[in-house]
Amino acid sequence: MKIRSFIFLTVIVLGLFPLFVLVAMNLPKTIDRLEYAAELETQARSQVDFAKLNARIRCLKKSLLHSTTLPSTLEVVNHTGDKKALAALFVNWFALNDPISGFSLFDAAGRETLGFFRSQGGLAVREPRKERLAGSFLRDSLGLKENEIFVGLVDEKNDPLRLTGRDEYTLILLSAVREAEMPAAGVLMMRIDMSTFLENFKNSLWVTENGTYLKGCQLDVQGRRIYEGIGKIGDCNAFEEFPGLKSEGWKGDPLILKDKRRNKIAWMPLIFHAEKQAVMWVGTVVDESAIESWKFSLMLNVVAVICMMSLLVFFTANWITVRIDAIQKDLLVGLDDIINNEKKVVFDWKGPAELKGLGDDLTSFATRYTDTCKARMVAEAALRESEDKFRNLTASALDGIILMDHEGNIAYWNEAATTIFGFPSAEALGSPIHQLIDARREGESQIVQGLEGKNLVGDFAHTVELVARNRNGSEVLVELSLSSTRIRNKWHAIWIVRDVSERKRSEEQARKQLQQLQHADKMISLGLLVSGVAHEINNPNSIALLNLPVLARAWESVKPILDEFYHETGDFTVAGVDYTVMRQQLPRVCAELEESAARIRQIVVDLKDYARAETSGQMIQVDINDVVQSAVRLTMNSIHQATKRFTATYAENLPKALGNRQRLVQVVINLIQNSCEALGESGRAIAVVTRYNRESDGVEIVIRDEGSGIDPDVVNKVTDPFFTTKRNMGGTGLGLSVSAGIVKEHNGMIHFDSILNLGTEVIVSLPALGASAVEK
Repeated sequence: MKIRSFIFLTVIVLGLFPLFVLVAMNLPKTIDRLEYAAELETQARSQVDFAKLNARIRCLKKSLLHSTTLPSTLEVVNHTGDKKALAALFVNWFALNDPISGFSLFDAAGRETLGFFRSQGGLAVREPRKERLAGSFLRDSLGLKENEIFVGLVDEKNDPLRLTGRDEYTLILLSAVREAEMPAAGVLMMRIDMSTFLENFKNSLWVTENGTYLKGCQLDVQGRRIYEGIGKIGDCNAFEEFPGLKSEGWKGDPLILKDKRRNKIAWMPLIFHAEKQAVMWVGTVVDESAIESWKFSLMLNVVAVICMMSLLVFFTANWITVRIDAIQKDLLVGLDDIINNEKKVVFDWKGPAELKGLGDDLTSFATRYTDTCKARMVAEAALRESEDKFRNLTASALDGIILMDHEGNIAYWNEAATTIFGFPSAEALGSPIHQLIDARREGESQIVQGLEGKNLVGDFAHTVELVARNRNGSEVLVELSLSSTRIRNKWHAIWIVRDVSERKRSEEQARKQLQQLQHADKMISLGLLVSGVAHEINNPNSIALLNLPVLARAWESVKPILDEFYHETGDFTVAGVDYTVMRQQLPRVCAELEESAARIRQIVVDLKDYARAETSGQMIQVDINDVVQSAVRLTMNSIHQATKRFTATYAENLPKALGNRQRLVQVVINLIQNSCEALGESGRAIAVVTRYNRESDGVEIVIRDEGSGIDPDVVNKVTDPFFTTKRNMGGTGLGLSVSAGIVKEHNGMIHFDSILNLGTEVIVSLPALGASAVEK
């Protein structure tokens, strides 16, 4: 705020304060008196209107009661009188009484015998309506005593004769037609149109005896009550808005009440009953326009006084601030020369001693500031030179250099760090370092998260290998050298980061190659062992093969002698078995022993062929059926343990393929063993099929199983070296990788088709040899 404005406002406030006090002390009392006068005026006017309305009500009641005592009325009710004469009489009596909208005369059974309605020329006779008077109306009316009437306010829904239109309200007055003390012979109903009866109160509020607004209340779009228009039933309730209306409004006098928004309403009851019970109320808003006019006049007077005082204060404040503006201008020019131009400035001001002292102090400050600026320029030049050296040194470094402050945020980030992690310097600076690069040991949480903090003292330095993340979310292996320092007496950590991902990959590749060599050496040793064991098994098995035919021939030679002995002496035992049984079983036993020995010899041959070291990489013609049969024989033990539903189907006249029989047997063995391991239970099946594919002119080996299947996310990785899903079962991840390599050497393809939890189908396809190639 300008000083001119401050002086102006201060004087204005001090000058107007007495006026405000005077108005505050007298205005409330004056307003109260005006409001009380308006209230008395409204109450007096309401009292007059109340007297007029109730006088009209008494006239209507008197006319109704007089009509019920006419002999002609009783005769018409009893169906013995002249309806036309009575109708002419009623038309003449009530033609000019506009509020009366009609008459109806009912007999004791509720049937209408005579009816009138209001037309443009007055009352007119209408045909009696077929509807009977409702039981409640008839019952209450017939039970009335002499000079008693029944009053009810009806609308379209509860009008017994359905003569009231939509959004209209009719007041019905009923009285019993009787002779002296005799029981009532009928009922006379007078219908009063409320819109005509209350024509002078169209802008007032109309409320029924249960508090429902008939006119004057509805809700606006914000849900607030407004007093205009026709309200819907349920929108407003006068007893909620004016609690005093329910408790005090039954007394029969006009009543002034305030609603929740402090609006004053003068309520006037309409009384039809002898016990002075109101049927409805008519409310008129109290006119307070005189108060508003007086308030407006007062505001004009106050504004006029304020404007006059403001003009006087303005000229006074302007004279005071002219001098202040001159000093301000001199001060701003001098400060500009001091700060921007670094000149020595002299402030020579005339006036009071305080102003002269201020000029001398500012002059002294300008001199000291100029000397300080020169010293600062020298220090800044030295600092810039030091920063240039540091920046050139760190920018040319191949290792990432990061400076972390005591709160764990990045304070410096060189180009090498951007190369390693992908974050530009502008994005990295000020970011929390642990959230940005997530430096951690493999399988552990962050190891440097405890470095930041204000309570760290002392220095430290160590080197550690970590796994971090770059901007793309990929992991980066880094070698981190950590050390600490203090800058401006605050602890900082220096991170020197070197990307060792390539080195780690080379080391991992070397480790895998070493593991492959060890596995190959183990397989060579296993091959030598299998060859030796096969030789030891083959020697006794050969003796068995040679002697079993001799034993069979010997049995055939002695069988006639034994048969003759059997016929002479009867059955006898041989080796604890009846001769008749032995005679049938021994040939079968010899045949089975010979067959088993032959199988042993074949398995030994297969093992020797499988374990025999390759002497050359030469490819020869291979019978695929023979390759698959050899692999099945070698894995039969695993097959029997894994499943009870194994089938092998070999195609007839299958073309031969060019390949290495030993290596192809290795592929089939590996695939069959994988299927056995994937089953999980013996009730699931394994099927091996050989077939010829005419479209590709290839020989195919198909191995299907009903095992656990392969996850679709990893099915393309199963032939990667060292990738395995059976690590906990001792899997090395080399079997399928080696098999895929062998198939590729044979110019073939291996395809995996798997559904998780349903099974896997592996198809090995090899080029078939043509007929000419087979003959050669």
